[in-house]
Amino acid sequence: MAEVFPFRERTGKVRQVSYVTGDVTPDGRELLLNVQTERDGRIELAFPTVDLQHLLTLLLILGGKAAVNGQFAAFSETYQAQPLPLHGVSLGMETDEKGVLTVEVGAAVLSFSLPRESMTEIGRTILAMTDARPAG
Repeated sequence: MAEVFPFRERTGKVRQVSYVTGDVTPDGRELLLNVQTERDGRIELAFPTVDLQHLLTLLLILGGKAAVNGQFAAFSETYQAQPLPLHGVSLGMETDEKGVLTVEVGAAVLSFSLPRESMTEIGRTILAMTDARPAG
């Protein structure tokens, strides 16, 4: 397990997080997290807003690994997700077979690879929901 958690060798333990709250500095340059742990109490963290995208990407990749390993899978029917304020979204092509969905939420921009068929379905759904008709 040393290759998965190399920091455990330095600290001797991994702290179990039970609750997280946060805020933003008045100038918007830092994100502040108040991490509550089961045994060790509160840990206060601050990191630059420009690092948010990297942190989100890391968490999503690790969540994907957890799902692949069978430890966790989120299902929209059972999980209540909080809607995020979307600032931008775009669809594009990476290759002839792969599309890219790019989502901008505040200071983070995330891109998701998806099969071309999924892009077709997303486009049809958007047209149906907006009652728009394709040109031609």
